[in-house]
Amino acid sequence: MTLISLQDVCLFRNRVTILDRLTCRIDLGQHTVILGPNGSGKTSLLKLLMRFFYPSIVPENTGTIEILGRSEWNVWELRKQLGYINSEIDFHFSHGRSGRLTGYEAVLTGFSSSELEVEAEHLTDAMRDAAQEALRKRDAEHLAKRTMAHLSTGERRRVLLARALVHQPKAVILDEPTTGLDMAARQLLLEQMQSIAEEGTTLVLVTHHVEEIVPAIQHVILLQSGRSIFQGDRLDGLNEKRLSDLFGVPIRIEKDSNGMLRASVRK
Repeated sequence: MTLISLQDVCLFRNRVTILDRLTCRIDLGQHTVILGPNGSGKTSLLKLLMRFFYPSIVPENTGTIEILGRSEWNVWELRKQLGYINSEIDFHFSHGRSGRLTGYEAVLTGFSSSELEVEAEHLTDAMRDAAQEALRKRDAEHLAKRTMAHLSTGERRRVLLARALVHQPKAVILDEPTTGLDMAARQLLLEQMQSIAEEGTTLVLVTHHVEEIVPAIQHVILLQSGRSIFQGDRLDGLNEKRLSDLFGVPIRIEKDSNGMLRASVRK
């Protein structure tokens, strides 16, 4: 089954072209990185997938977008099929009313795609058990009773991973997930991403850092100025020539014994 399929999709905001007749496809089970420089349209593509944005209609081109094989969705039903983490969600759970939730309460909000405490009458024993299990699998059980605002960024990110996965979504969408993390927390999160993919949940990563692309990700979409300039296999997509062309600087790629890549600018 197709996770997302776009055909000639345009997106404009404040008269600026963000996506320019974009065509791409990601299938379920196809762990994918969407890679490109800042301003290439990566986050906007994810927001189309999550139905925060809708395609713009331009003369002689309406474009088409299908998610999980359908072009029409109740947005709340769709979000029950997907898990999502971005910097906005992280910020919300570190401040205000959402920041006062415990880690356990925050995970329970994943069932409603809300950022506020779920009322007790709407919770079942199965949901409560699933929340505990989701925290356990993300090595975050010890954070269950601590408030989100008092967690470190790395701790909060692990709780939000549990939240994104608690309802057993078909795919989890990660938008620059290591932003703000120190080296230790970053490594732990990358290990969690690899584990999620190995458990069978489709992983879609948006980043401009080659170092975040875990070995399970074998499908690559390269975006530049709102267009897809490459879609295909990891080996073909993440070579020095393509990445040098993408970022506009000469790039050297190195691979470690665990299959992780490191990019540096050649002098």
